[in-house]
Amino acid sequence: MLASGNRAVRTLSKLRRGAMHPARAASANLIRASALPSVMVPTTLFHTGAHVQMGYPPVRDGDELSQPLEPSDVRSFWDNMRQDASSSDQPSSDSKNAKLDIGALRQLVATIVNKHANKGAVAMGLNAQSCCDLYEALDATGRVYFLSLLSHEFCTPSGAAQEAAKAYLASVEQSDDPAHSAMQVRTLRDSLTPQYSELFDQINRLPGGFAFLVHMRGDMLAQMRVARQDTPLRAMSDLLQRKLETWIIGTLDLKRITWNSPACTIEKLGQYESVHAVRSWLDVKRRLGSGRRCFGFFHRSVPMEPLVFVWVALTNEIATSVQGILGEPESPRASEHAAQCAIFYSINSQPGLSGVDLGNFLIKRVVGVLRAELPNIKTFCTLSPLPRFRAWLDKWLTPEHLAHPPTDIGLSEQEQRDLINRVPGAETWTAALKHLIDSRGWTSDQDNLVAMEPVVRSLGAHYLANVKRGGTKMAMDPVANFHLRNGACLHQVNWRGDTSYNGLRQSLGLMCNYNYVLDRIEDNNEQYVAKGTIAVSGSDPYIARSRQQQQPLTAKL
Repeated sequence: MLASGNRAVRTLSKLRRGAMHPARAASANLIRASALPSVMVPTTLFHTGAHVQMGYPPVRDGDELSQPLEPSDVRSFWDNMRQDASSSDQPSSDSKNAKLDIGALRQLVATIVNKHANKGAVAMGLNAQSCCDLYEALDATGRVYFLSLLSHEFCTPSGAAQEAAKAYLASVEQSDDPAHSAMQVRTLRDSLTPQYSELFDQINRLPGGFAFLVHMRGDMLAQMRVARQDTPLRAMSDLLQRKLETWIIGTLDLKRITWNSPACTIEKLGQYESVHAVRSWLDVKRRLGSGRRCFGFFHRSVPMEPLVFVWVALTNEIATSVQGILGEPESPRASEHAAQCAIFYSINSQPGLSGVDLGNFLIKRVVGVLRAELPNIKTFCTLSPLPRFRAWLDKWLTPEHLAHPPTDIGLSEQEQRDLINRVPGAETWTAALKHLIDSRGWTSDQDNLVAMEPVVRSLGAHYLANVKRGGTKMAMDPVANFHLRNGACLHQVNWRGDTSYNGLRQSLGLMCNYNYVLDRIEDNNEQYVAKGTIAVSGSDPYIARSRQQQQPLTAKL
């Protein structure tokens, strides 16, 4: 067992470096020419679910820090160093024409999920490792085949579940024996458990198996965005999510990530950053520099790859623009012990952990660490995007609203008139707004920006405070719902908070501050979850307007 465990560690390590490995021989019987449905196996191993782009060769112009943060920048040096030594590991020309034998794959998975087979732990581990090796070697099309076979053919057997249900109902009617009833319940529960559940359990026991499953679920989620009606795949993803939530308890370590952290860890920050793109090594160095912090949760089986991480800026006041945080600090050597605010401006997790609530625990742990390290910090606040605001606004600007603007936004007559005057021929402020945001170059006209500010901020506050997810009391905006469920207060809507292309495309540049008032977090959480009540801090006039429109749904601290 020890030998097989060491072999698995070496296998997964080489897989993640992008190299071929001797353990591929364990699953070689599955990769051969076949008349069965097949897919091509690529000669390079590259994970498709981690939002990783193919890297460019690093340009050595004397300023490496300005180069793009790509995987090849980290790997290329070591790949060149071991090129001669690892020539035996390189795939042969025949492997380019190799195909996946679906029949052999089906047989391998069946061997793993068959709980009644007479096989030992070593054999089970080797079979599970062979399955992982094969999956890692596949390209995107091959992984779709793999996941489709797993979710459709190794789900819950309907016949066995029906028979178990009938036996359970019969036992309830005919027997009063508690032991017999308990046995029937156990049989029914086992029959309702999908077969692939056993495969996930076996993989999780492998060294590095947890990280493999996180990446595999990332592939599931990516495929679900393409095949939205694939119910079996969605069911498999949901089951794996619940397993990951269970397995992750008690296995996470909080670590601060600095510029001196391993290069592979810093590389992951660029790969998984989904809010404010990391453009270069210099960019990430600024985010890890003076007055900045980055913390992450690491699984103990993968100590160099953060599962979830958060970026923090230490400032003298609540920040209203992310460009001011991401740019060069005005006083880079300013004492962090003079800062008054900790601004959480981006939180990210691996795609495969979508739906697993780690961000809540991470923020709470980081607040505790910062309070112990810097007691001068009094305010813990976010600078958050409104990722679906523009999509909502486009739907809200219906022909009816364009002709007859609703009166529940709270705009003054002067604010409406100022916006109408910016568009000759416009009869309503909604029509004027639609014309401006649909036109090119509206961000470069200062007069347009002045007229648009009160209108867009009012709409943003209304969207955050009053627009609910269908049939619920929860905020429609996913970021707002996340922070409000965590007990934060709606604090301020910021015009021109994110002037990047992505920020303008998603929210017309709006950002929002959510304030974590520490002695009110639990009460805020309870009121929001139970009643949909949104706690408000600060004195933002646009949020005050929205509160007047829906007074029963909000509360002032």
